[in-house]
Amino acid sequence: MKKQFLAVSALALAVMSGSALAAPQDVQFVGTVTDVTCDIQASVNGSTNNYVQLGNAPLNDVATEVLFSLKPAAGTNCNLQGANTASVTWIGSFDGEGLMAQSGAALDAKALLVAKPASGSVKIENTLTQVDFAASELTGNNGLQFSAQLKGGTTPGDYISSAAF
Repeated sequence: MKKQFLAVSALALAVMSGSALAAPQDVQFVGTVTDVTCDIQASVNGSTNNYVQLGNAPLNDVATEVLFSLKPAAGTNCNLQGANTASVTWIGSFDGEGLMAQSGAALDAKALLVAKPASGSVKIENTLTQVDFAASELTGNNGLQFSAQLKGGTTPGDYISSAAF
């Protein structure tokens, strides 16, 4: 009994001492602090709406482009005085081409999102999810302009996905 107790004690000490000698690891935390924010929401065909109907795309081809914008929420006063840019960051299941399907039968279909600032179009993908617009574009009548197109893959069926901004 005494030998068994010593073996268990030695094993416990070996495990404890090994974890005490583990090499330290770094964790990076990244963020932005700003004093200017603006509550924005999606507008599709002039109506406040968070639902963009992409239509029908043929297999291995794209559907018609659908335009939408991000505008200040009703009753929101977006005072961007002193700010040169309005940045929008997208969060979702993006790959190198677009927004991947989250459900539905057409799992290899994608939504191709394009930001359309006055400075030129920018394709939203996994390596480029933040787009800068001139601040005046947000406070103008048109808002921050975007387009989306459904790109069909090899499997027919419905495409469902979402992304946050």
